[in-house]
Amino acid sequence: MKRIGAILCLSVMLVFMSASVCFAGQGDLAIKDQYPKDGATGTAVENASIKIWFNQDVRPKTKDIRKANKKAVKLVDEKGKNVPIYVAYSPDEDGLMMVLSSSDAKIQGDTEYTLTIDPAFQATNGDTLAKGDQVTFKTLDQSKNMTVNMVMMGVMMVGMIFFSTRSMKKQQEKEKAAKGKHDTVNPYKEAKRTGKSVEEIVEKDKKAKEKEAAAAAKREAKRAKEEKERIEREKANKKRVTGPRPISAGGGKYKAPKKKASSKKTQQNKGTTRPKNQTGKQKNSKNKNNTKKK
Repeated sequence: MKRIGAILCLSVMLVFMSASVCFAGQGDLAIKDQYPKDGATGTAVENASIKIWFNQDVRPKTKDIRKANKKAVKLVDEKGKNVPIYVAYSPDEDGLMMVLSSSDAKIQGDTEYTLTIDPAFQATNGDTLAKGDQVTFKTLDQSKNMTVNMVMMGVMMVGMIFFSTRSMKKQQEKEKAAKGKHDTVNPYKEAKRTGKSVEEIVEKDKKAKEKEAAAAAKREAKRAKEEKERIEREKANKKRVTGPRPISAGGGKYKAPKKKASSKKTQQNKGTTRPKNQTGKQKNSKNKNNTKKK
């Protein structure tokens, strides 16, 4: 009896242990997040990739597991046609898998795609998905997006031209007003253009000129006032003195050196034929006198 009881206990333990391992392998692997989301629209076509984040490392250890996982991932278009894909795993981020279309079949714009992951997909430790995953998304319409961008660019260009022209016109009007000049208005031509009477246009032009003249007078008065205030400030900042004073009055001890009287130069070498400081006539007259004495 003891032997039979021991065999039964051992059998029960083995059953419980195998059941716990089986449930752990089927239920631990799960998807945390994915991009694009299910039902997303406007997914970019350029460098398009579908990213799946699992709750544990899914990098396969063997080539067989890599091939099996690739078979468990499928991408089809809106017509149900399989799209050749490439399954990649991030070496830096555990649990990240990327699905990209191969170079032979690129992701097309304005097309609906469906990605399906089979429950047989395995993690690194051998765990599988408790249930499969399916996500459907639609790519961006490139032609429509380009048309919208071109329209927006055109609107921006028109707006820039309009505001720059308006700003330039205002600047010219300000410069003319500052110089006291204004455009001459042809009342007959303006009346024909606007449909108003000549008298009304003349009266309007007269008021505009009076307004410009008043504004110019106001600016001139303001400028004269500012100039007057500037002159008054300069006068207030200037210091006046009663007259020149010696440096000693300010505490200076410097004394200028006395100038020496210049001595009169005496003539030397009177008996020479070329005395200093004599002109040619004086030399000749002196030579004649010496000749007569002899």
